[in-house]
This record gives sequence, structure tokens and C-alpha cells, in this order.
Amino acid sequence: MKKIIFTFLSLFIVCGCAKRAGGPSGGPTDSIPPVLVNASPKLNSINFDSKEIRLTFDEYVKLENVQDQLIISPPIEKSAYEIKPLTGVTKKVFLKFIDSLDVNTTYTINFGNSIKDNNEGNPLTFFNYTFSTGETIDSLYIKGNISDAFNIATDEYVSIHLYRIDSKLDDSIIFNKRPTYISNSLDSTSYILKNISEGKYLIVAIKDVDNNYFFDPFYDKIGFIDSVITLPKDSIIDFKLFKEETELIWDKPHFLNSEKIGFGYYGKLDFNRLVIDSNLPDSVDYTLTKDIEKDTIYLWLTMNSFDSLNFNLIEKDTTKLTTVKFDRKRDTLIDSLSITAKTANVIHLRESFKLSSNIPIKKIEDSLINIIDIDSISVPFSTLLNDNLDEIDIKFEVSPSDNYRIFILPEAIRDFKGVTNDTLQFNLVSQALEDYGNIYLDVIRNSQSKFILHLLNANGDIIREYNNVNQNSTFNFDYIRPGKYTFRLIEDLNNNNLWDTGNYLNRVRPEPVYYFPAELDVRANWDLNETFDLNQKLSFKDSIN
Repeated sequence: MKKIIFTFLSLFIVCGCAKRAGGPSGGPTDSIPPVLVNASPKLNSINFDSKEIRLTFDEYVKLENVQDQLIISPPIEKSAYEIKPLTGVTKKVFLKFIDSLDVNTTYTINFGNSIKDNNEGNPLTFFNYTFSTGETIDSLYIKGNISDAFNIATDEYVSIHLYRIDSKLDDSIIFNKRPTYISNSLDSTSYILKNISEGKYLIVAIKDVDNNYFFDPFYDKIGFIDSVITLPKDSIIDFKLFKEETELIWDKPHFLNSEKIGFGYYGKLDFNRLVIDSNLPDSVDYTLTKDIEKDTIYLWLTMNSFDSLNFNLIEKDTTKLTTVKFDRKRDTLIDSLSITAKTANVIHLRESFKLSSNIPIKKIEDSLINIIDIDSISVPFSTLLNDNLDEIDIKFEVSPSDNYRIFILPEAIRDFKGVTNDTLQFNLVSQALEDYGNIYLDVIRNSQSKFILHLLNANGDIIREYNNVNQNSTFNFDYIRPGKYTFRLIEDLNNNNLWDTGNYLNRVRPEPVYYFPAELDVRANWDLNETFDLNQKLSFKDSIN
């Protein structure tokens, strides 16, 4: 037995050494899409009379969802052509026309992202094959830029849909009909749509999440213009993408544990206007919270010994009424109260100390909380529980170059089930005045509207906010941490202190948003004096086409 083991180990060592000496390292992952090496008939052929198109690639490819992704412009019924192979791998792709094509017509066959290499699945993105049954290839085009109506960054791979208008305009066409022509921005913020014939068209830009060539307001962003376009007259069109607020639809509830039920939803939900109607007995208390990362409402119960429960989730003053049923099939571990600090060891000037709870909080007893500074002097404070009942703000005046100890005694925090905290202690330090920078911003408006002013960090988080900016004035942003920042101005047209999105069918545009044209570098012990002049808005990322 010892001899056998020794022999095995020897072979292992020899093989291992041989592999290290000359074996392959694996190399980088293939990220190159397939390359077309031959097309018969050739690309951009005229007087096209072939019944079949043959495409040859430099490597084996597979077709994924080609029947859904393939778009032929102008449209051809699916029954009028066939494409092979629908399964397996090949270096040759065939498209056969069963019916005759229209005369003197330029056709563009867009394969979407259906052509992929066999090994890594790299797509040949939006590959087009163009030909004409007449003497010439249509050469009209539309191009432009795409940007987001609210965010600085713009989505990649935005589709441009062009619909020929032969008679009366039907705005609903984008919901139920494939476009006549289609293009894609790929990973750019610009697009171009080629080989278009003259005529009148409806044009939209869609972030087509499902890649189904239809507009789905629940998932997709859209950009539109106010009128139809006429080619060859209108050739440059810019879009602003926005996500509509859709009607509320409740998803099926899901069991989390015996004291927590999740209700998913789609669309706009006013959490503060939500009430619950159920057959819960009076002995069972409950509360509602909202998940900040996903569209889910949580119902917390103090007790659940029921096999099933019926719920009505109702938005006040609306006709929206949804009845759902919860069937409890199993129990899982019940959450126990956990209080953690969201604020790190450093507390900054003009900031509060934040605590997070995994269970909804019902009561905070300030008399059981004490804050001591570097001189062992008690610091006055106040506490604030957020609307979602899962975060506590402890507000006090933070002095520079100071130390703080926060003592939270037992029973200072009580969750909705009556469970209280154990002893908690947090040690904090503050920084010197010289560790911060200041920004002094002059805002010059070009409108009588009120504006909302945001100071954003590099992650897009709101650091400071001013509402009701209704006149030209200077705003002081003091004690700012060193880093990269920018400003955002929202034109609050309806004076609700919120940014309001648009609606395609109602032809409502989102409220205009303007970003400061440069990123600001805030340094320690340094002042910046800047001017945000909306009279020069063309230099900004605004929401006007």
C-alpha cells in the first residue's frame, strides 16, 4: 500500500511540474463577437432578386431568440420568410424569402442581439443586412443624441423606433406594433438610423428592457417628441429618457416568517396613503414598512397562528383596491431586534448620528440616552424616527475636534413587538474645521418657476438640499468633506418640492433638470466660488429637446 501511494504521489508531482513548465495558462476570456466574412448576395446589393441570403462567419455561431429579435424594415410577415438554423451551431446562417418582395424598396434586416459566438456567447450587436429591389439604396437617415431626463448618466443600448404614418396618427402603435425601422445607441449616447425612405413617421426612443420591440411602461424608459417627423426634412432628433409612473398593481404576497409578510407591487405607491383592511383579531397588532431597495411592502405581525389570512390593501381616496390571500405553509426563524450604527467612528459637522433597526421601532425613550463630549459634559440632543420606522436620527450640535460617547441604556428603544435593546455604546470623533471645504454658489435663474437645488457627491447622493429657490441668490454649502461634487437644479413647475416625471400618452414631459457643467473638486481648508447661470442652459444637461 505504501508503494502504491508513493507511486501516485510521484506521478502527481511529475505531472504537476510538467504542467507548470509548458502547459497553457488559459489566457484571457474571449470577448470578441463573430465577424461576417462573406454575404451572398453582397451587402447593399441593388436589383435584389434572390430567394435566399447566406451569411458566413469566422467562427461557429448560434441563434438565440432570433424569431423574436429579427426585424425586417419595411415589415414582412413572419410567414413570408424562414431562417435557419434555429437550433445548434453553424458558421452559415440562411434567410429564405417565401413570398415576393416589393419592387423598388430598400430592405434592412436587423438581427438584434440574436447572433452570438458559440463559446462565450458574445453577440454581434444589431447586425444589419441591407439590400434594394430597385436601382438604388434609400439613403435618408435620422441621427441625434440621447440623455436621461433626470440622471447624469444615460442608459446604454437604447432603441430608436420609427413608425411609418400612412394615415391618421395612432400614439398607441408603440405598445402593440413593431417599428418600421429600428436602430440602437449601443454603448454610446448617440444614434443613427440609416437607409430610410422619405415620408412621415412617428419616432420614439425606448430603453427596451425585454428586447421585445414594444413599449412596456412598467419596465421601459421612453423619450418622445411632440409631433411626427417628415423625411428628408427632419434628420436630427434628440431624446430625453424617462420612466413613467404607472398604475399600481399588487403582486402575489410571499411568506417570510410567521411575523412578516411581503407584498410586492409595480407602479406608483404613495406609502403614506396606504391602509390595510384584514380579518385580524384585535389582539394582533401590525405595522407596515417599505423596502428601500425594491418595490415591496412588509406587513409585520405581533402574532400569527393562522393557516390563512385575507388582506385588502387600499390607497386612500383612490379606487385602487386589491385583495390578496396569504397561506402559511411553514415557519422560518423569526427576526430578533438588532440596532446598528449607520454612522462610522467619525461624525462630521452638520451631520447627525444614525442608527438602523431590522425591526420596526415603536418608541424611543430619550431619558435613557446620554451623550458626553470630550470634557465629560452632557450634550443636548433630540431623536427622530423616520417614516419607515427603521432608522433613528440622533441630532446634536457637533463641534470641531471633539470626542463623543453615546450611551443607550436598556429599554431606550422598543420595537413594535415590545422587545427592547440591550446596553449600547458608541464612540465618535469629529474633525477640525480645516478638514472641510466650502462652496458659495450664485444661482441665476431664467424663469419665474421655483427650483430645487441639490448638492450631489460622486455617487449621486444628495448631500444638501434647498427647496423653493425662487430668486437669484447665493447659497452657502459649508463644512463639505473633500471630494468630487456637482449641483442639480430641478424646475419645480407644480411647486410640490419633488421632481415629476412625464407620460407618453398624455404628452406630458418630465420637469426640466439642469446639471452644473463641471465637476467640482472640494479640498480641505479651501473655498470655491461658483455661478450656476440658467441663462446659459444650452451648456448644461437640460431636459429640453
